[in-house]
Amino acid sequence: MYDGFFIAYEAFRNAKVEDPLLETLHLMDLLSNGALRGLDCRYLDRAEVELSHIAHERQGGKPMEYTLGRSTFMGLSLYCSPAALIPRRETELLADTVLDEILRREEAGLPVTVIDVGTGSGNIAVSLAAYSRYSRVLATDISEEAIALAARNVSKFGLEDRISLFCGDLFQPLQGLGYENRIDVVVCNPPYIPTLSLSRLDPAITDHEPVVALDAGAYGVDFFRRLVCDALPYLKPGGLLAFEIGIGQERIARRFVENGTGYENVRSVADATGKVRVICANRK
Repeated sequence: MYDGFFIAYEAFRNAKVEDPLLETLHLMDLLSNGALRGLDCRYLDRAEVELSHIAHERQGGKPMEYTLGRSTFMGLSLYCSPAALIPRRETELLADTVLDEILRREEAGLPVTVIDVGTGSGNIAVSLAAYSRYSRVLATDISEEAIALAARNVSKFGLEDRISLFCGDLFQPLQGLGYENRIDVVVCNPPYIPTLSLSRLDPAITDHEPVVALDAGAYGVDFFRRLVCDALPYLKPGGLLAFEIGIGQERIARRFVENGTGYENVRSVADATGKVRVICANRK
């Protein structure tokens, strides 16, 4: 939507219409069948954050999601804080891919148990549980602060009986709990930014979002290697591994999966622009 909005705004501005912003809003409202005019802005009246404060924080580069304490993912309004990355639209491709697998299994009458590695705010775990009927999600994160934030989101949607949260590195907090060879899906939105590339990111990201959730080591693939290896003992035969990758990382990410002996049916999932952002494979 944002790209379309700016394209329309530039068109009206270049045409020198009297109020290009108003014209753009009008156009977007018409194209959305009146969705904009139905937007509930009463949150601003209820919020403890004044518009002037929001504008001041944005001037300083702070993401609006952190100022408001809320974000949107898969159509759900979630609590948001600097304890975890801001849920992003591109990660919805990963969640949609996994959700399709969960629903397919549920339609076949199969119970589904998922491990969400590096859950952050819990956005993937919450969306998978919210949009499925019976799935059970075990969500891990190395950050105690992120787990606390995820707990708020789990509670917000009343999913405490279907989502369990564990603090620790990757699968470490699940060791010895009897989940080996019992997991249907392992999903992960891992760090995938090479260390030297962090300085080229928008300062709004590097100055405010947790670096531990971004920095993937010298080549940006350290987490891929560990995830692919460490997921195997938990996945049952036929179980799905699905993880997000950065643009241009398809070849090396697939190599990690294909060079191992435990996976088959390795496939790439592209977004609407044709860029591969998700790698999937099934355990043999």
